[in-house]
Amino acid sequence: MIDRKLTILAVSDLHYTGLARQTAQPPQMRGELAKTLLKKVFVRLKHMGVRPDLTLVLGDLLENGNDRNARLDLLAINSELLRSEIPFLALPGNHDGNQQSFGEIFNITEDLQVYGGYGLILYSDKYKDTYDCSRAETDIMRTQTIAKDNPGLPLIAVQHPPIYPPIDSHYPYRPANSAEIIDSFKKAGVILSLSGHYHKGQKPRTHEGVLYHSVPALCEAPFRFSLIRLEGANIEVEDLNLITQLPNIIDVHSHSEFAYCGTTVDAASCIALSQALGVSSLCITEHSFQLYFEKRCAMGFRWQSDAAVVKNAWAQPERGRMLTFRKFAEKIRSPFVKVGLEVDLYDNGKLLIAPEDMDAGWDILIGSIHYVLGFVPGKTSQKEAESLFMRDVEIMVAHDIDVMAHPFRFFERNRLTRPKHLYPVVAGLLADCGIAAEVNYHVNQPDVEFIRACHEQGVSIALASDAHDLAESGEFWPHVNLLKQAGITPRMYPEALFRLKKQAYSAPLT
Repeated sequence: MIDRKLTILAVSDLHYTGLARQTAQPPQMRGELAKTLLKKVFVRLKHMGVRPDLTLVLGDLLENGNDRNARLDLLAINSELLRSEIPFLALPGNHDGNQQSFGEIFNITEDLQVYGGYGLILYSDKYKDTYDCSRAETDIMRTQTIAKDNPGLPLIAVQHPPIYPPIDSHYPYRPANSAEIIDSFKKAGVILSLSGHYHKGQKPRTHEGVLYHSVPALCEAPFRFSLIRLEGANIEVEDLNLITQLPNIIDVHSHSEFAYCGTTVDAASCIALSQALGVSSLCITEHSFQLYFEKRCAMGFRWQSDAAVVKNAWAQPERGRMLTFRKFAEKIRSPFVKVGLEVDLYDNGKLLIAPEDMDAGWDILIGSIHYVLGFVPGKTSQKEAESLFMRDVEIMVAHDIDVMAHPFRFFERNRLTRPKHLYPVVAGLLADCGIAAEVNYHVNQPDVEFIRACHEQGVSIALASDAHDLAESGEFWPHVNLLKQAGITPRMYPEALFRLKKQAYSAPLT
């Protein structure tokens, strides 16, 4: 007996609006976010601990496949799929333009594709200018031929248009010869039919021995996608979405194009994405050390022990890029967007923020311990490292900060053991000083035991994307999951989660 098992990620209808000239999209379609939404799907699955065996993209990757730059937009989607390092198959929809060009980029073939003991048949159905489509007779016959040549192989049919059930609409979603297609699936022993095109999606439904499922559009809220798990004759379909469905989620820590350590992040895109994903408020909190110093100096951290470097930077009229950032921050500030700084210690415990910037009217200050003075990788012992770390924590919480960023990440990044015996000690210090503890998944794995210790001592919990990559922005599934493990339910959020002290944004930053 053949052991068959396959997990499929199915996404559909991105309607990506990249370099191609755009048509007028309905307001509910967010094609401008589609490439990032696709990447976020892979980020979400990684947080969930799920690695699909195969990704299926079920058509309408683009909004305007007939533009001269459509090929470049297809290449952009193709590169995002390649970066996932998960095998993928894609087929064109009615918006994707030239099928030959699409087929060349995505290596479409009429050959049977076999994954995990299941055979996949891909159909590139032809559309007319009226949006009507039908399946070619040769494709219908191909279904029978493949079934005959592969007896006993469970078959999965993959296409853009939904096949079953009927859709009550004047728009011709289904192929004109759907009845003939359904009959061909039944005769060929197809066990599963996957489609896209109908943006609302259709729940799985079995008809004449075939399970039919239409995957909802990724480009429309709540930005859904499907996981299909097959094991033997059993098929399970799970629809997931990217949107934050809980109220009052504040992202206290996100970076901008001013961050040297940023990759694809920029403030405008983070704002648009966070709003689309249901975040209640977004704080752009930039590294102060990356604003005061040029990149080489900033990332070398010499300033941390050399007060002269800091003094020299602060003596300059613009204080590096700080005044520029303050002007920028003032423009993006709004009831939704708050602005602040992520600040480190320097010169034996001083806070790295110039006197002229301390009273600038920031909405939030986040304290961070990226490097610990006196710690030497590979030489400092675990016990000594813990002592040095606690020295800096005690100094940091004595300053006027709102949130302690990524607590205990220092140990993980330096290949040291996380000192769990210090969790209640640090939680107590935060409680005494009225400082929130941050839950942060950027190159970090928060520990539920620490969050539980903080909650038990009345420490507010601050949720942070710490977005350096745009795909991190607005991603709070792991945070909510961690809170649940710590015993913090959504009903407890109003009391348990951090809230900004400053509700107005009238104080000038410039």
